[in-house]
Amino acid sequence: MVRLTTARLLLRPHAIGDEALYRAFWGADVPQIEGLTAIAPLDAELAFARLLRFIGHWSAYGFGPFVVEERATGRIVGEVGFAHMRRGNGADFDGVPEAMWKIDVELGGKGVATEAVEAVTGWFDSSGISQRTVCMIDPLNSPSLAIAARFGFRPFRETTFRKHPIRLFERVAEV
Repeated sequence: MVRLTTARLLLRPHAIGDEALYRAFWGADVPQIEGLTAIAPLDAELAFARLLRFIGHWSAYGFGPFVVEERATGRIVGEVGFAHMRRGNGADFDGVPEAMWKIDVELGGKGVATEAVEAVTGWFDSSGISQRTVCMIDPLNSPSLAIAARFGFRPFRETTFRKHPIRLFERVAEV
């Protein structure tokens, strides 16, 4: 099992034993930003389905999103990684691994997202799974846009997802 450790974080594949902490992470009320598309909060059923999806993703593909644990507390504070999401954005998007990151809103601005994304992209790039990766971001999500730019994601198309505007990005890892 892949486990990545940083100064503050432990990143590891999802496990069925994560259900309660994962449900708390995804079920937390988060401040809504006018016009920003958000998938959280998730109810217990949707959080459990998401947990199972990513447990299965690791089994099917040998990679997937990581649960991000705060090493000091063991609390789940994020989810970062790559997955095949099949969102219907076309072969140039759906055919390659999609990067994703979500960090607890309380930790915003503290470098946690940067620390987690850096660890995961480093591991993914060295794995040889795919040189090209993609991500999609709501154009109003400034923190995610900053993370994407920091890690070399470049916009390549604007579209909609679930009737909301989104921007598609791509990144080609240096070999």
